[in-house]
Amino acid sequence: MRHLIRVAVLGLVFMSRPVFSQERDYVPRYVSPNGREIVAIYIGSSTCGPCLTPEVKAAVRKMKVLVADQAKKQGASFAAVVAANDWEISKATTFVEPLGEFDQLVLGGNWTNLAIERYVWRDPEGVPAMPQVLVIERTVTSGSRMTFSEPKVLRRVMGGKEIPAWVESGAPISAPEAPHP
Repeated sequence: MRHLIRVAVLGLVFMSRPVFSQERDYVPRYVSPNGREIVAIYIGSSTCGPCLTPEVKAAVRKMKVLVADQAKKQGASFAAVVAANDWEISKATTFVEPLGEFDQLVLGGNWTNLAIERYVWRDPEGVPAMPQVLVIERTVTSGSRMTFSEPKVLRRVMGGKEIPAWVESGAPISAPEAPHP
């Protein structure tokens, strides 16, 4: 009888779990890409108010899975990168931890962080704002010396309300079409 009660209680606990906790988590691939690759880069920090909201954190976790699925459907590999621009590595690490797994972490350096330098300051379309998600595509050729195409920004989403809204719409990686006159 006790066994039946335990099984019933476990069944109730499992069935009562919130739907959001049943979503998949992103799992890094741990292999070198070869060919077309889609990369999602999240830029944030522990000093960014909107970056700390539950809505943005949940959206970043869900975004990685959604973009990875789209990349796979397009025959591309996928990587998730976080650029945490806190000065202190320990603060950056604490900030990143609730966001789940990433393929690469670029922590520290504040606005001189190498990923932020590349995708904000060196990009003519770059905007120094957080939170921010960039989706880029590149081609990686493996061999005795790896080569990389120039990255192309497919999507840039900024803001504590905009990122969750984008993710709720399926986190489309293609840029939105311009309205027709």
